Amino acid sequence: MGQKTVNPVSPTLSGATVSKTDSVGTTSSVLIAATTAQSSLNFAQLAIILENQSSTASVAVTFTAGDNYTEIGQGAKVVTVATAATVVVGGKDFESARFEGSDAYMELTFATASTIYVSAIMTGANAWNP
Repeated sequence: MGQKTVNPVSPTLSGATVSKTDSVGTTSSVLIAATTAQSSLNFAQLAIILENQSSTASVAVTFTAGDNYTEIGQGAKVVTVATAATVVVGGKDFESARFEGSDAYMELTFATASTIYVSAIMTGANAWNP
């Protein structure tokens, strides 16, 4: 079981194409990590796009609780992506340091039997929920 990394694009600054990675049933987790140019994830400006490629099963994606800070009683967040559906998670869901890892990343885990595409966008200037 492997792990892949996704770097969020900042289309408002660079006009970059959104790239995505997929689990292809072999990846147990995906890390969302800032690029060198971004230097760190700004959780208030981050959106994660989850695309379930299965036409027969929904997928539960777990946003693991971070290990750098604690948000007492909150823990992980689970988002279920229906069959052949796309879900965008961000804004108020990421307001705290609840998901930030000690290396300033965010980790998503999911069943290895799933095929789900993961991509990320981080706006350059405005928060999703000003």
